[in-house]
Amino acid sequence: MSLLANLASDASIADEKDSIGGSGPLDSGLYNCTVSMAHINKASSGALGLVLTLKTSDNKEVRQTLWMTSGTAKGSKNYYEDKNGEKHYLPGFIAANALSLLTVGKEISQLDTETKVINLYSAEAKAEVPTKVEVIMDLLGQEIIAGIIKQTVDKTKKNEATGQYEATGETRDENEIDKFFRAKDRMTTAEIRAQAEEATFINA
Repeated sequence: MSLLANLASDASIADEKDSIGGSGPLDSGLYNCTVSMAHINKASSGALGLVLTLKTSDNKEVRQTLWMTSGTAKGSKNYYEDKNGEKHYLPGFIAANALSLLTVGKEISQLDTETKVINLYSAEAKAEVPTKVEVIMDLLGQEIIAGIIKQTVDKTKKNEATGQYEATGETRDENEIDKFFRAKDRMTTAEIRAQAEEATFINA
């Protein structure tokens, strides 16, 4: 069974909607990108993430881990329930599934992985070392339009006493993938599901 099989969509959970993020990005832009790497990472908590590297048309890289499931303690689910008991997909799952749908026309749960060796940064070695990972080969080389924001976030450092990462009082700027659009027609998954005649959300 595919490593991603348990990420299948559930008709009882609302699909992705088109909405402007409220985080107040400092800069934002639309970038024509190619997927240069897409591999799976399992955190110590058991959460499953899609580690994504996008290369823009001017060869700049954007890297982000899209956390598709919760940790083992919360059931390793691709959704959460609010205080009213309503289910909502995790933002990372929404983004990963949208990327899959908008590029290869399949849900992320339908894709298989292959074991490959790539160079990854090791905290112990303080350098990149050859590492075995599960790569989603179908996504490699796919074209996508990414809505990317630039935001300022707190720097964190691990507290050795508690094992938790805590804010240091310093900040840094980082890029975050906010939305995906299909390369050929600039459509979102929500517009495609609604059978929209033209892409309009991308102008927002």
